[in-house]
Amino acid sequence: MDQTSEKCAYQYTVKRGDSYYLIAHRLGVQLRDLLAANPAIPPSRLTVGDVLCVPYGEDVQQPAGDQTPAEPQQPAEPAEPETPAEPEVPAKPEPACPANRRTVVQNGQTAGDLQLRYGLSYYTLQAANADTDLEKIQGGDVLCIPETNTPCPVPKCHTLKEDDTLESVAITYNLPVAALLRANPCLAPEDFCAGVTIKLPE
Repeated sequence: MDQTSEKCAYQYTVKRGDSYYLIAHRLGVQLRDLLAANPAIPPSRLTVGDVLCVPYGEDVQQPAGDQTPAEPQQPAEPAEPETPAEPEVPAKPEPACPANRRTVVQNGQTAGDLQLRYGLSYYTLQAANADTDLEKIQGGDVLCIPETNTPCPVPKCHTLKEDDTLESVAITYNLPVAALLRANPCLAPEDFCAGVTIKLPE
């Protein structure tokens, strides 16, 4: 029988001390089948390094890490390409001023009127309406009215302008009138007039 025409389960390399009987016994194949699968290598010529064809059988056992399969393994099927993730849709930015915080300026209404009505400092109202000149608002203008006042840096002193009063300075800097009077113990309320420099409480 031609060895090349014999189907092998795998190939076995002969080691020192091996014989056909020991190899057949170790691998679980019939001795006659092992001999028939290797007619070109008779028992008398078996030497270390010979490569034997181990035939298929019900009890064939392949030594781990020892032999090379006679037939190449089928290549693994390529994995299906992953479906690219859909790009995330950026969230819509929140409106600068919610609809429920907007108010329409009435005819003759001033920024000071709005401050008194809503309890807001001038700084807070201006910061919420940065593109609006609060000194020139007119009836029909729409302004944003924040829920709470925004803290602002308070200068240590302020020189009163022509239209400044004790009350207007308190509103501008979001300060209690009493705090302004305590910070300026030498001034009476009527002394808060144009040209006077006052100290602002920390």
